[in-house]
Amino acid sequence: MHIPENFMIGTSSSAWQIEGVAGKKPGQESWAELFYQSDPARWHDQIGPEIASDFYHHYQEDIQAMAHAGMNTFRFTIQWSRLMKDAFHAVLDPDGVAFYREVIQTIKACGMRPVISLEHWDIPAVFFEKYEGWVSRELVGLYVRYVEKALDLFYDDVDLWFAFTEPNIPIDNGYIKKIWYPFVHDPQKAYQAHFHKILATARAVHVAKKYPQIKMGAMVHMTPIYAASREIRDCQAAYYADLFEVRLYLDAYLKGEIPAEIFTELEKNDCLFAYDPHDLKEIRDNPVDILGIDYYFPIRVKARETEYTGPFSPKKYYEDYIWSEREFNADRGWEIYPQAIYDIGMRIKKDYGNKDWFISENGIGIENEGRFRNKQGQIEDTYRIDFIKRHLQTTLQAKEAGCACHGYLIWSFVDNLSALNAFKNRYGLLELDLKTQKRIPKRSLVWLQEILKTREI
Repeated sequence: MHIPENFMIGTSSSAWQIEGVAGKKPGQESWAELFYQSDPARWHDQIGPEIASDFYHHYQEDIQAMAHAGMNTFRFTIQWSRLMKDAFHAVLDPDGVAFYREVIQTIKACGMRPVISLEHWDIPAVFFEKYEGWVSRELVGLYVRYVEKALDLFYDDVDLWFAFTEPNIPIDNGYIKKIWYPFVHDPQKAYQAHFHKILATARAVHVAKKYPQIKMGAMVHMTPIYAASREIRDCQAAYYADLFEVRLYLDAYLKGEIPAEIFTELEKNDCLFAYDPHDLKEIRDNPVDILGIDYYFPIRVKARETEYTGPFSPKKYYEDYIWSEREFNADRGWEIYPQAIYDIGMRIKKDYGNKDWFISENGIGIENEGRFRNKQGQIEDTYRIDFIKRHLQTTLQAKEAGCACHGYLIWSFVDNLSALNAFKNRYGLLELDLKTQKRIPKRSLVWLQEILKTREI
């Protein structure tokens, strides 16, 4: 298959997962540092975000290596807490501004396209401590001031912006699943936070309209829902799983509306969020310009066989189902299913007016990759080559089928930190030596460079 010249090929990252805290000053801590400090023992080997991949000191080396491999795009995050000296009053930190300006200029000097996400979970810690994060409506106004500052700084050099990356993940994990900070099950707070992020996205799109040369999108963690069978109860379970796991954000972002059943079901379960009717008009008037799809695995569901008890959760409507034919990454616990990318593309084409989109994250995490090291010292990650090849091919098939797909970005360039798992599962095209911070190319990077020379896969 041919990879078109204008098709974005590169990698994605998140500030707190690669930068480390170097260069930050007291008061510039983020959600990630707060999460780690709350209980370091929860994190694998008690490794937190202090150093991460030390991108702060290695950004030039890393970006040059990306370009040398033939990539044309790098998606990174501006960390709100690093950019601001005073996040409450949107006072910029000159060192933070200089750092991100250097990163952008290095990307462009290497002939690549910078793509910026404005929030990848890591809000300033002070907002969590004072307002309980996105649960509070105060965050919407504070976020808009941050967006205004960031766009004003860098709109000349960056034309593709994203209001949020995976906005639902820290909320669902923190307030529904109870596995991330602040480790509570409070569905009313969860859906209030979801609503505030949807409203904040609409306002970010509105701010971006001041700059006609840029696009403002959002990146969603897309987990396509598949029913266990065509039996009506399984299909109903899939319908409700899709409503809460997919359509809550997808409809809001692409159609400008939150599904009516969201209001109905949340009210029925005493956890409907507070809102102003004008908020719904803002959301309707400001759909995103482009959608990023972070895809790793599908969700397969069946009708509940046991009654759900406890505080509200989407699990009230379904149980997980294990497909007998599934391909499985046992290290991460996720199904491998490239076909889902084609299904996502066709759904956007048929149900959402063929909106512009691209794969903004896709990758595979493997534990203890040292077991695959060859005699020359290189990790022979043939499993990653196979994973990327099949998912990229499916992405290109969706494009050839008429979907408005514009790229495929790999997670990630270098091994990076993950919440709780730290460096347990490695995702990088380059191995990271945690003791020396040395980057060592894996076989997958060599393979990618080879296919990008010919633009054929």
